[in-house]
Amino acid sequence: MKILRAFALALGVFCAACSTHPVTPAADGGAAQAAADMPHYSAQERNSLYGCSALTDSAMIIAEMKQKGAAIQDVKAFFAERPNAQLTLATADRVYDDRIGNVWDYAVVFFGDCATRVSRVPRDRSGPAGFCMLNSMIAANAQASKAAGVPIEKVDQYFSRFPGELPKAIIGKVYAQSQTRAEAHAEAWNACMAPISG
Repeated sequence: MKILRAFALALGVFCAACSTHPVTPAADGGAAQAAADMPHYSAQERNSLYGCSALTDSAMIIAEMKQKGAAIQDVKAFFAERPNAQLTLATADRVYDDRIGNVWDYAVVFFGDCATRVSRVPRDRSGPAGFCMLNSMIAANAQASKAAGVPIEKVDQYFSRFPGELPKAIIGKVYAQSQTRAEAHAEAWNACMAPISG
């Protein structure tokens, strides 16, 4: 339930900029005004925070594997030949050392820690980027579900616990395109971060 509160809070803080997301384009091009009260991220911060978002995606997959009882050696073998394997393997160690409850709650905390420690963006400024991370995670999970043949209605139902129509719009966009998980993640991230970063 923490994730729903965090998502609702982020949505409330970020709702003006949400209207600029490409799945619900702003008719008047008011992105600059919508983002006026948001923290503005430099291009360097945006790139670093994107790295945190991508790493959070891996951490969430690892957390799900841990919850399903996978041995850490099996998790490491799964990620060993993938890009950025050294970083992901270190992430596996961290996830297996951490207590995991709800994986979405864990993702929010993991992203916040990465934003603070790696990107040097303090928690009082990382909220909107955290919202963009959640958008990216929804897109990545929708793409994985699509690739696995899961009907869009089931994915919509799963994400109906998140407030508002944005999750459904993100899912619809993913299902309407042919993308990899990484491409879906990046597209959702870039669309969300565009109005609030350089």
